[in-house]
Amino acid sequence: MRLSFNESIELLKNAGAHESVINHCLMVSRKSAEIAEKILKNGYKVNVKLCQIGGLLHDIGRAKTHTIFHGVEGAELLKDYPELASIAKRHIGGGITEKEAVIIGLPAEDYQPVTLEEKIVCYADKLVQGEKFADSADDEIKKLS
Repeated sequence: MRLSFNESIELLKNAGAHESVINHCLMVSRKSAEIAEKILKNGYKVNVKLCQIGGLLHDIGRAKTHTIFHGVEGAELLKDYPELASIAKRHIGGGITEKEAVIIGLPAEDYQPVTLEEKIVCYADKLVQGEKFADSADDEIKKLS
């Protein structure tokens, strides 16, 4: 990975990503880096910069489509950056098996996150709903009370 944060923002803009997608990606980037830093402090080996930039570019495919295919489109846009391409491809649906991919019409391959960095970005993406952080479990329980 050789992209800086600013270069990644430019890549998103040049791909045609909408401002709301960019804002979402900025939040996922921040959350991914935050999670990676905590994991690193607990003694595990993790590439914090890859998590940050991967979080920033995970939805670049949304510049082309807002369907489940945005992961494949994103991987194609990032093909010169294999680690980032894998993050974009494998974050969709929280991970999709090859069998599931075939059923929903994706190219037949496994879309489940493999590396720790892929898993972190996938998880961080689930913690950001649109342009805001998801409510905590405690907040959800309070809503039901």
